[in-house]
Amino acid sequence: MRGLSLLVASMVATAARAEADLKAALNGDIKTFYVATVPYDNALFEAAGLMPSDPIGQGIVDGRLKAKASLGNIRLIAHHAVTSTTGGPTFTTGQTGLGAQSPQLIDLSWDGLEDTEDAEAMTLTGRTDRLSVGLTTGPLTLTAGRQPITLGHGLTFTPMDLVNPFFPTVVDQEYKPGVDAATADLFFGTSSQVSLMAAYADETPVVDAEDWAVDGMVYAVYGQHTVGRSDIGLMVGEIRNDAVYGLTVASSIGPVAVHADGTFTQPDSPDEDPFIRGVLGALWAATSEMTLMGEVYHQSLGAENPDGYLSQLATERYARGELWLAGQTYASGSVSYQLTPLILGTVAVIGNASDGSALVAPNAAISVSDEVQIVIGGFMGRGERPAIVDALDLLDPETGLPITGDDLYSSLGVRSEFGLYPSSAYLQMKAYF
Repeated sequence: MRGLSLLVASMVATAARAEADLKAALNGDIKTFYVATVPYDNALFEAAGLMPSDPIGQGIVDGRLKAKASLGNIRLIAHHAVTSTTGGPTFTTGQTGLGAQSPQLIDLSWDGLEDTEDAEAMTLTGRTDRLSVGLTTGPLTLTAGRQPITLGHGLTFTPMDLVNPFFPTVVDQEYKPGVDAATADLFFGTSSQVSLMAAYADETPVVDAEDWAVDGMVYAVYGQHTVGRSDIGLMVGEIRNDAVYGLTVASSIGPVAVHADGTFTQPDSPDEDPFIRGVLGALWAATSEMTLMGEVYHQSLGAENPDGYLSQLATERYARGELWLAGQTYASGSVSYQLTPLILGTVAVIGNASDGSALVAPNAAISVSDEVQIVIGGFMGRGERPAIVDALDLLDPETGLPITGDDLYSSLGVRSEFGLYPSSAYLQMKAYF
């Protein structure tokens, strides 16, 4: 009896310790977003469905519930979002960032109005954005499941972000949906680490074993070491069978934070030449109220002139989200100023160095309370608009048949990259709980 009593007491003590180690939290947010697109006049683009004939609007309501729990060295994270969309497409390159989709190995999404009459006017979708389990033992951290993955230090341009990067036109970048992946992080003190990752980046989820596509995988080994005030990282990876090698450096020069990312890609296809992508940037808190940011970016595989922009945007790399720019050399900059303790104003500009076009993005973030924020902003494409092309110009003069491929793209009268962008304005409200 004494032995049994000791056993029971031990079990109770163990359960009490486990209960004491169990930690859980639940929070979330609700975000509403409305964007209005103001088109420019181009009859051919309108006929092809590339540009609306009249101003249009789109409304989005996005709610996300976030749960996390830990028991000792084990942790569980689960985030689920429900998104409702009304109105037509915005015709603005990129996404709003609300309800943004990312590659899925296993389909954890649903469509509540897919088979109803309301589906044409409204969408109601749900998606598990993050669902992962992690284990930390000594210097090793293992994570499996849906999780965000970000590499590199680029702000506007992110050449090292191999999986699900943000388009710069994404309004809400404070939350990044996860991808299905397995990662291992090994830390050597506080100055060095090595990370291994494997992520599924195909466009379609796997329904059964026959759908499994190794071509849709991203593998990477990343090592980082801190030397003084500088962080230096090296990456060797493979994205959809393309070999990728990367270098990233982040440091500071006085009050200015500087960073540089560069990648070299060796395509798997013999029809493609190797290419490089690189960004150099700086961030400076000039005063307590004002912050300045600037970056320059180059990608060798971009089109050299406007005639090749549309064919570049029609490539698989662009469709997969690996690229979002059509040209080769760009510069970006932003100025943020704390107008009042509750209002932060920002003006950001992205410019194409080859054709002189630019995308201007002003916004004002207004803090209503600690839990509520309103953002008002817009995107303005500046540059030569596409030429008005007659439909007869798209016919082969010898055969009379419609031209196709690169000949078609070069005949559509594109004069600048950001001149293709219509102007848009948006209103966003964020509430956190």
